[in-house]
Amino acid sequence: MSYSKADKDKFFEAVDSLKKYRRAEITDEAGRDLVDTLYTDLLPNEQVLKACLTDNTTFLIGRKGTGKSTIFLKLQREYRKKNNILSCYIDAKTVFESSQTDFIGIGYLNETISDSELNRYILERNFIQSVLRSLIEETKKKSRKLSEKIKQFMGVGGVKLVEEKLKNLNDSIDNNDHLKLIEVPSLQQISVNRKSSAEKANETASSKDNKLTGKTSPTDLGIDATASTNRSTKDSRKIISGLEEQFSDVFLKVFQIRNFINQLKEILSILEIRSLVILLDDFSEIPDHSMRVFVDVILAPLNNWSEEFIKFKVAAYPNRVYFGKIDQGKIDKISLDFYDLYSTRVNKSVMEEKSVDFTQRLIEKRIGYFTNQPVGYFFDTRKESIEEYYDLIFQISMNVPRIIGYILYYCYESKVVYGDPITRTSLEDAAEKYYELTIEPFFQSTTYSLKSFEEKISILQLRELLSIFVDELKIIQRKIRVGELSGLIYDVVRTNPYASHFIFNPIHEQFLKTLELNFFISKYNEMSGRDRGKQSVYCLNYGLCIKHSLRWGYPKGTEHRKYLISRPFDFNSKIEDFLRTSKRIICINPECNRNFPFEELQFLKFANMKCPSGQNLVKVIATSETIEAELSRIDNAKLLPEVELGILHEIHKSEKLLKPKEIAEELDCSYQLVGWRAKKLDETKGLILREDETGQRVYKLTDRAKEDYYPESD
Repeated sequence: MSYSKADKDKFFEAVDSLKKYRRAEITDEAGRDLVDTLYTDLLPNEQVLKACLTDNTTFLIGRKGTGKSTIFLKLQREYRKKNNILSCYIDAKTVFESSQTDFIGIGYLNETISDSELNRYILERNFIQSVLRSLIEETKKKSRKLSEKIKQFMGVGGVKLVEEKLKNLNDSIDNNDHLKLIEVPSLQQISVNRKSSAEKANETASSKDNKLTGKTSPTDLGIDATASTNRSTKDSRKIISGLEEQFSDVFLKVFQIRNFINQLKEILSILEIRSLVILLDDFSEIPDHSMRVFVDVILAPLNNWSEEFIKFKVAAYPNRVYFGKIDQGKIDKISLDFYDLYSTRVNKSVMEEKSVDFTQRLIEKRIGYFTNQPVGYFFDTRKESIEEYYDLIFQISMNVPRIIGYILYYCYESKVVYGDPITRTSLEDAAEKYYELTIEPFFQSTTYSLKSFEEKISILQLRELLSIFVDELKIIQRKIRVGELSGLIYDVVRTNPYASHFIFNPIHEQFLKTLELNFFISKYNEMSGRDRGKQSVYCLNYGLCIKHSLRWGYPKGTEHRKYLISRPFDFNSKIEDFLRTSKRIICINPECNRNFPFEELQFLKFANMKCPSGQNLVKVIATSETIEAELSRIDNAKLLPEVELGILHEIHKSEKLLKPKEIAEELDCSYQLVGWRAKKLDETKGLILREDETGQRVYKLTDRAKEDYYPESD
C-alpha cells in the first residue's frame, strides 16, 4: 500500500493534535473549534465530564498527558452554554511564571523583614495578585458581553455601576497606597516575632550548653555530622513553614479576601450570575510553598466563604495536592489514571477490556475526522487485527492520550511518511523511542537540577531500585525458559515468557510514587494471594521492556490468573531489602538521634511518626554513599532550574533546530518563558545559541553544553 500526500498530511494532523501539550485549542485548518466534535471521554456516556459538571468543587487527578486540560476545554464549552454561570480558566503554572519573571521591588517594604524573606514575600504576592486579576478580567469580559442587557433593565447607570465596582475591586488588589497601610505593620510584626523567637532559642541553647559542661560542638556532644545537618535542615524547614503560615495570614489581611469575595458576588449578581466556576489548570506545576500559600489565601477561602457561590475545578498530579482547610468530605476527586479510574467502576477482570474501549474510540474519532479513512487503512492488518493493535497501543500508553499521540507520531515518521502501514514492530520501536527520549532522561535532569541534596538522593535511589526490578525480571524470564522454574502455569509460555509485571504489599507504594508519576511503572491491578493477603500488581513501562528484551503482559484466561501472583514475581523482599539499606529512620532531635529499624515504620505511622522517647518527629531520610559521591563530583555551577534543563534536553534530542514555541509545547509552558530562559542560557551561561532562520528565532546547543550535559552522545 502507498499513501497519497493528502493521506500522510491528514494522518500527521490527527496524531499531532493528540500529542500537543498544554491547553492547546483543537482546531481545523479554517480555525474552527473542534473540541465538541473530537472530545472523547475516558468513560462511556461521557461519565467523567458529567461528574465534573456537578456543583461540587472537583479535583481532577492524573499524571501528565491524561487529558485534564482537554476536559477543561470541554467543560468551558458546556459552561458557556449557561447564561447564569461564569467560568474562569486559570493556568496556574503560566500565571505563576509570568508573575515571577518581572520581579519589581516595593520600596515601602524595604527593611520590614530580611532581604531574602522579602523577595520570597514579593514573589508570592505577585502570584496572588495575578490570580485575582485573572478573576476580575474574566468578570470584565462577561460584563462587556452583557452590557446591552444591563442597559435594558438598569439603564446606562447600571453599566457604569458595574464598571465602577470592577475598578474598585481592581484597586483593592493593585493600589499600593491602600495596601501598605496593612502590609507594613504586618511584616514588621513578623520581624519582631522572629527576633523574639531567635533570642529565646539562643537562651535555651546556651542553657543546655552550660549543663553539658561547656561542650557545644556536635562532635563533642556525641552527635555525628549527619544528625547535625538533619537538625539544621529541620530548623530551616520549620522556619520556612512558619513563614508560609505568616505570609498567608498577611495576604488574607492585605487583600481582604472575604471583602473581595463579597464585592465579586455583588458584581456578578448584577450580571445575574448565580455561580462562578474557576477552572484551575496545572495546579501541581507550581512550587510546593506557592501551592500552600495559594490554597490558604485563595482557594480555600473562596471555596469555603462564598456560601456555595464559587466552586473550583482543579487539575492536579497524584500525590501533588495540598488541600489546606478545604473539607475533603465536601469535594469530588476524579482520578484519570488507568487503575484508579476503572477499578472502582468495573469488575477488575475486565478493566483492560473496558480501557481499550477508550483507546479505540479516541483513535477512531481522531483519525476518522482528519483523514476520512478507517483506522485500519493505516495499519498492516494482514497478520494482526485492528483490535490487536488497539490492545497493544493501550499496553504501551496505559491510556494516556498524549503518549498515544507520540507513539503514532513516531510511527508516522518511520512508516506512514514512506507510504508503509504501521506494524507491531514499528509500534514497539516507537514505545522504546518514547521511553528513551522522554521518560529515561528524568534521572539525568534530577542530577543537574537545583533540587535539595536529600531530594536528589531519594530520587536517584529509585534509579537503582528500577534496575533491581529489571534485573530480577530478566532472571525470572531466563529461569522459565530453561526450566529452572517448573510448574504448569509456566508451560504455556515456556519458550517466550512474560516478564513485565510484579507484585508487592500496598504499604510499599508510597516509596515508588515518583517512579509511577514519571511513567517508569504503572499500577495495573490488586490481587490476593492465598497466604499473602492483598498485593498490588505493577507493570514496567512497555518501552523499558522492549529496551531490555522483556515480554510485556501475562497469559490470558482465568486458568492463568495465578501467573502474576506466583512466587517469583513477589518483589516484597527485594523492595524491603532495598529500603533497609537505602533509608534511615531517625528521630530529628539531635539529643536523641535514635535510629529505628525499617520494620518499625508501620508502628511509627500509627504513632503519628513520633519518637517514643521524647515525642519528637521521626523522619525517613535517604542515604547512599555512592550517590552522594556521584553528586559531589558535579560542579554546582552546572546546576540549573528544571525549565532550563528541559530546554537543553529538547534541543539535544531534536534532529532539527527548534523554535521557542516548539520547545514550549514539549515542556508544557509558555513560549514567552522559553524565550526569557533561553536568553539567560545564551548570554549568561553560554549553553545555547539563538539564531535567526528565515526570520524566526531558533536554538541549538553550544559545544560547552554538549560537553557538560551530554558527553556520552558526542
